[in-house]
Amino acid sequence: MLSLLLTLKILLFMHITRVKHNRALVFLISLLVILFCYSLIYLRNSRKKYSLGFLFYAAVSLIIFVDVVYYSYFNALPSIRMVKQIGQVPAVGDSVKTLLSFRNLLFLLDLPLAFLYSRRKRSIRRFNRYISWGIPGGIALTLVVSLAILSRLGLFGPVTNQELFTYHAKDIKKAIMKEDIGDIETLTGKDIADLKKRSEFVEGKYTGLGKGKNLIVIQVESLQNFVINHFHKGQEVTPNLNRLIKEKGSLYFNNYYQQLGRGNTSDAEFVSHNSLYPSMEEPTYVQYEQNTFYGLPWILRDNGYTAWALHGYEKDFWNRKRAYVNQGFQRFISQEDYELVETIGFGLTDGEFFKQSMAYLKELDSIDENPFYAFMITLTSHNPFEMPERHQYLNIRDEYKDTLLGNYLQSIHYTDKAIGQFIEDLKREGLYEESVLVIYGDHFAINSLNENDQKLMTQYLGYPYDLDEMLKVPLIIHIPGLEANETITRVGSMLDFLPTILNIMGYENQKGIMFGVDLINYEGENFVAPQTYALKGSIITDEILLEMSRDGIFENSRVYNIKTRELLNPLDFIEEHQMVIEEINKSNYILKTDFFAQ
Repeated sequence: MLSLLLTLKILLFMHITRVKHNRALVFLISLLVILFCYSLIYLRNSRKKYSLGFLFYAAVSLIIFVDVVYYSYFNALPSIRMVKQIGQVPAVGDSVKTLLSFRNLLFLLDLPLAFLYSRRKRSIRRFNRYISWGIPGGIALTLVVSLAILSRLGLFGPVTNQELFTYHAKDIKKAIMKEDIGDIETLTGKDIADLKKRSEFVEGKYTGLGKGKNLIVIQVESLQNFVINHFHKGQEVTPNLNRLIKEKGSLYFNNYYQQLGRGNTSDAEFVSHNSLYPSMEEPTYVQYEQNTFYGLPWILRDNGYTAWALHGYEKDFWNRKRAYVNQGFQRFISQEDYELVETIGFGLTDGEFFKQSMAYLKELDSIDENPFYAFMITLTSHNPFEMPERHQYLNIRDEYKDTLLGNYLQSIHYTDKAIGQFIEDLKREGLYEESVLVIYGDHFAINSLNENDQKLMTQYLGYPYDLDEMLKVPLIIHIPGLEANETITRVGSMLDFLPTILNIMGYENQKGIMFGVDLINYEGENFVAPQTYALKGSIITDEILLEMSRDGIFENSRVYNIKTRELLNPLDFIEEHQMVIEEINKSNYILKTDFFAQ
């Protein structure tokens, strides 16, 4: 009975995780594992076998549940390494609740009945040892032979990348064996020379206009690009950001993409500060806490700046307290340094965060005659975007009230309002004209990989809400004294943040390596290589998006023209695919070997 129910759960699991290729083979391997385990359990001459059968059923059901909840948000299966982050789940409880659909909960809802079924009194049928060991042995042999045949046919990876049991077995083996270096063994002298050459400072447009100025960077929670210059029922959703974009001295990058790993928000700041790809094993701030880095805080410090980070939440979340030391921040202003006079969701509201942070900025400005770097992280516009009525300023259309979209528009409008007040406070304190102000979104708000949300957004926006639109976040840079106003449309990502900011600030990265480019002055083609929500090997350019197939077979990937939505042949872009894999592997090597400490 339980083996049949577990088989049905496997089929539902395959549906939710979108197994499209080699479905029969994926199901066969799962079925053989289930039959092996249950034959080994139920053919035992033991009264405990029914309890053991339930325990196996419950354990697999729980694993599947965790997998589908994680997959529902990240479009990937979780790694055993993420168990270290289990302590952070209560903090994001409201966000997790949005993933607890009835379909996902089906994997757990039957466990009480399954437990009662396992406790039924029944006679114990005895089997001889030939049956007790022969049947499980035969199934095990069939499983081993099947995997060997898949390996010979070149299908072992494509099947096990999607199949429940073998995926986790490979993942656990990798964690235990500490296969850390990945696909490359070393960086050649030519690789290092090329990366150093790419990281050289080259004067160009807007170079050094921010030199000697303070730098204030605001990383805005869940700020997507589609809300910029967007109206809802005639109401401006982000009027203050729109006003800033139109000001003299403002540069707006409207083709800018998130670049995350397992650390989500924390990886957004890591990539932005260091121009390195993030870890795909654990949050980068956790896995590489002790590494030596030479990113934006260190570079500015070497040029006389004092670098502080400010965030209205717990200092240990995402391991920021410990990771910030090697990132180069000299002080971390966190939740314990603020008065929690008003909280929403995670913690301190953005309004109070900016209001109370002004005193710290003034303190930072008074340390010496040199300029400062302030990195500020907002919080209120975090999933599930539920705002108290007193802060619901927009009149939302009836069909979008109490939906994820309607709630998001309210929350990001509130954050925009808080940013607008902060800008006015900077002007009042005389800091606005003395500071380069940078604002960007850390990651998407609404998931295009969720079928219902994708349909809702496509209908609402009037154009396809696909992966490219989902991953796009705005980058806004305001430079005091600059007479120009420009919208830069060339493709870029958080990887390009550091070289772009260094050009404006007029400082050179003398000790580090950057994988990004200066988005203002680069020549030739640029690209984005996402590894979350689209798998490693995916690529976004000015023209196309290549979404790597989950089975690992390149030919099964999806490619479309971003402008026309026309589907294209993946084989026409295999060189680009191989290039981004090489780039990511080089960056991984730098992280895994603590390259800058050598």
